[in-house]
Amino acid sequence: MKSIVIRSGVVLAAMMLVCFAMALRAEESLNAADRFRSATGPRENIQDNAKRRLREGTLLTNQAGHFRQDGDGAVFVTEEKLEIAALPNLNLERVVRTLKGSDEAESIRWSVNGVVTEFNGRNFLLISRAVYKSASPPPVPEQILN
Repeated sequence: MKSIVIRSGVVLAAMMLVCFAMALRAEESLNAADRFRSATGPRENIQDNAKRRLREGTLLTNQAGHFRQDGDGAVFVTEEKLEIAALPNLNLERVVRTLKGSDEAESIRWSVNGVVTEFNGRNFLLISRAVYKSASPPPVPEQILN
């Protein structure tokens, strides 16, 4: 009985170390993506995204951004303007349903968790959690007057 408890404790500790290492790797990847911020047009944005690809297995944790509808699916756009096509799953279905029910879908802010994948030189996002945060805040009164 004692050896079973020790073994399960060792396994649990090893799993915690692996999760910690993956979280560090994800944070490093996101920090690398921050260095390539830009506000370019649609065609340049595709080329820019190719340069800013995230590594396979990168974990996004509480990543802020918005979704843009793309046919039956959606593309997640981070605050750093990195665009990642979302892979079909139940979480994406819920996001798309919310977007279709809104007049200004791109003004809705989300907090997203998921895993980044790569295929044919593009990133895709498998959403594990998407939390509706808010619609864009109203403009500041000074902005209206100017």
